[in-house]
Amino acid sequence: MTQFTGYNWYAFGITHKHAAAEERQNFALSEEQLATYFQELLPQNECAGFITNTCNRTSFFLFGKHPENIEKAFLQETQYSDISEIGDRYIGKKAINYLFEVMAGLDSQILGDFEIVGQIKTAFEKSKKYGTGLGIIEKVVNQAIFSSRRIKNETGLSGGTSSTSYAAVQFLKQSLPNFADAKILVLGMGQIGKRTLDNLVAEKGPENIFIANRSFAKSEKQAALHGVKHLSWSSAFAQVATFDAIVSAVSAPEPVFTTEILTHSSTKCIVDLSIPFSVAKDVQLETIINVANVDLLSSAITKQMEQRKKWVPRAHEIIREELDKYKEWELAADAVPTIKELQRRLQEEWSSKHTDVEKIERVSAKIEARLFERIRKNPKQLKELQKQLNGRS
Repeated sequence: MTQFTGYNWYAFGITHKHAAAEERQNFALSEEQLATYFQELLPQNECAGFITNTCNRTSFFLFGKHPENIEKAFLQETQYSDISEIGDRYIGKKAINYLFEVMAGLDSQILGDFEIVGQIKTAFEKSKKYGTGLGIIEKVVNQAIFSSRRIKNETGLSGGTSSTSYAAVQFLKQSLPNFADAKILVLGMGQIGKRTLDNLVAEKGPENIFIANRSFAKSEKQAALHGVKHLSWSSAFAQVATFDAIVSAVSAPEPVFTTEILTHSSTKCIVDLSIPFSVAKDVQLETIINVANVDLLSSAITKQMEQRKKWVPRAHEIIREELDKYKEWELAADAVPTIKELQRRLQEEWSSKHTDVEKIERVSAKIEARLFERIRKNPKQLKELQKQLNGRS
C-alpha cells in the first residue's frame, strides 16, 4: 500500500509439516525470547507482526522493511542457515494467503482443526500489547477469521469433533480401563489445557478431575466454570503419584515430569501437549507409563481425515473469495487519498461557479462512488487517475 512504501508481507516458521515434535520443541520460544523479538528485533528492522508459539508451530507473520533479518535471528543459534531446510517461508501476497490457510485449518496437523484460530487471536493480541499489531495486520487477521468461519459453516472440513484436545481425551479413554472413575490431573490452563478440560468434562463429567496452574487464580476460575477441583501448583506435584492419568499442557524450558517424580507413581498414562516436552525422554524408557505427545495423537485419527479431505477444494474457493475482498479493501485504501484530493479540487472549481452547496455535495458523492467502482473493476485506473490529477496541479 502506498502509505507503507518499502514494506512487505513475510511469514516463516517451523511446523509439524517439516519437523516432528521432538525437533519442534527446540524452536519453541520462551516469554523472555518473545519479549526480545517484540521489543528489540522487530522495531530494529522496522517490522510489525505477531508470533504464533504453539505445540504444532512456531511461526512469524510480519509486515515491514527487513523481515528477512528476523528470520536470520531466529536461526542464529541453530544448525540451519535457511528456514527452507526445516520449515517454510512465504513472501508478499503468498504470506497473506498462507495465513488464511492456517486459519482455515488447512495447515493444521489434524485437518480442519480450528483451535489455531484462538491461538492466532491470542498471538495477535500479545503483539498489540507490545505495539507491533498494526491496523493493516488486524484487517488481514479479521478477514482470515471471517473466512475460517465461512469454511466451518459452509463445508464439512471440521466435521466430527477431531482436534488435538479431543484426541487427547480419546487416548485417555483407550488407555484407562476405569476411565469413568479415573482420577485425572490437567496441568496448565492455557488454551490447549482449557480445551482439553472442556472435552474431558464433556466426556466423563467433572468427578475426579483436578486442575492446576502456576496462576492459582486462573485455575480457580476454570474450576468454578467446569465444576472440577483445583490444586495449587505445589500441591499438584506433591500428590502426583495418586493420579491415574495426567494431561500436561505447560510452558517450561525443561521437563517438569521426570523418572524421579514418577518412579513410585500409580499413573498409567500421560498426555504431553507441551512444546518443549514436559515429560522427560527417559520416563517412557524406564517406567511403564504410557506417554503420548501431539504427533502420536494426530496419527490416531487419520480415518476421519479422509472424510474431511473432500472439502479442501471448496475451502480454497472460499479463501480466494475472501482474499479478493481484502484486495478490494487494500485497493480502496490506496485510492482514497487520490479521490479525496480530486474531489477537493473539483469542489473548489464548482463552488466558484455555483451556490447550491447541497447539489455540489450530491454530485461529488456520485463521482466518488463511480471512481471507486471504476478502480475496483480495473486497478490500473488508479494510476491513470493519479496521472490526471498530477496534470491538473
